[in-house]
Amino acid sequence: MLTPDVMVDIPPPLLLCKGVEVRRGLNTVLKEVDLTVDEGEIIALVGPNGCGKSTLAETAAGMHMMRAGSISHRQGKTLAVIRNHLGHRGLSGPFGLALQKDGASGDELVGERLQVAIDMCEETNYSSTALQDEAEKWGLSHRLCDRIAWLSGGMARRVSVLAGLLPALISQTPRLVILDEPSSGIDREGSRILCKELTALAEKGHGVLVATHNQNVIDVATNTIEWVGEKLDAESVEYNAPSTKAPTELGARAKTFRTWANVLDYRTWGSVAANGVAGVLTILLILALSVDDIASAEGASWMMTLLSVPAFVAGLIPASTLRHLDEQYCGRWWDAQSAGQLPISPPQALPLIGAGLTAIALLTLPLPQWGSQVDGVIELSLITLGGLLTWLVSLIQISQWRLVSSLERSNALLFSFFLPFLIYPFLLWTSGQVSMLDSELELFERFSNILAGAAVFIGIFLGLRLLRPS
Repeated sequence: MLTPDVMVDIPPPLLLCKGVEVRRGLNTVLKEVDLTVDEGEIIALVGPNGCGKSTLAETAAGMHMMRAGSISHRQGKTLAVIRNHLGHRGLSGPFGLALQKDGASGDELVGERLQVAIDMCEETNYSSTALQDEAEKWGLSHRLCDRIAWLSGGMARRVSVLAGLLPALISQTPRLVILDEPSSGIDREGSRILCKELTALAEKGHGVLVATHNQNVIDVATNTIEWVGEKLDAESVEYNAPSTKAPTELGARAKTFRTWANVLDYRTWGSVAANGVAGVLTILLILALSVDDIASAEGASWMMTLLSVPAFVAGLIPASTLRHLDEQYCGRWWDAQSAGQLPISPPQALPLIGAGLTAIALLTLPLPQWGSQVDGVIELSLITLGGLLTWLVSLIQISQWRLVSSLERSNALLFSFFLPFLIYPFLLWTSGQVSMLDSELELFERFSNILAGAAVFIGIFLGLRLLRPS
């Protein structure tokens, strides 16, 4: 057997799948699968619907947990394990990826999606006109400033496929490209362009793994792997899995994602449209109730709870970033490119919305006699705490989404039932706000409940982050 770690004369493959076993639900879809993609190869995965082509392509990109085996990508001159059945998941080097669905949000501009695919490669030595030239070749140059949602299904698919090819098209060194049904929904001309691009990439030393039913794509492949019944007809490979593990640090990719998320949030007014509106509706509902009777010193605790509810509700609404990631496998594309380490955080506008909702509540709700003078400093403190509350609750919502998205769908719903437990730290928080206004208490007593509520929120957040499937 050849060991990639010590080979110096023969370059290792761009992709090595060794002994891979994957289950989807109760079914074993892949078992003892060995596969390599070398420089200049186009490997076509061929078989009937449901046989496991997409699962193998996605597993090769590091997207699925495995019951056995490992996936390795070439990084520099050696192979490194990007995922294995023992739970390791590391960051792959730059590679191209086009999933069965488009892997993009409809609110992205065409040019943005293509530029993101380039930026995730952290490539600096490429032609400044590469994106424009490729867009011209694919008939997309006149749509670069259009939102993907405005395109037809076929044109949107062209964007997805070109984004998957660009990491190799701009690179002078061999790179891996993984395509899942790239010709699906594309017209005859698009299919011709695709086959021509694949051939050109192979001639330049890049490697391609493509799952397809298209005969034209199969014809340009250098090797075809077919499913015979339920078994993949592939020979075992001459490589052992490497001992080197891929790193987990995102580096510049984290900045690319954050920029992408914030641009979409500002373009769509996502935080205002969802989180802000939910908070305003909560205020209107409170006003519709008769709350004048509790506007007294005895009702201070209850009134403070009502004052904080709009900011709390705004945090419970999923952040706009999550809604974009749930579109058309968009989150799965980012997940593959980041090894599941996406730096998702509440949108920049969200704490401001929570603070604004608290300010509106202060202006509209009847305030009791707090027992101490409520001046501008106290009001400013309450508004600041409202923004912080929205941010903390949104962090927990994001952590829950991250955990659920990594699970099999049959088990995912169970983790939604923990949200009612957020009521406890919320009540601690509001009780602490009342104590904060009582000047007769010692300094620690005035802020102890707020600190306790914040600690519980943070504890829930960290607990969800630590809960990761193996």
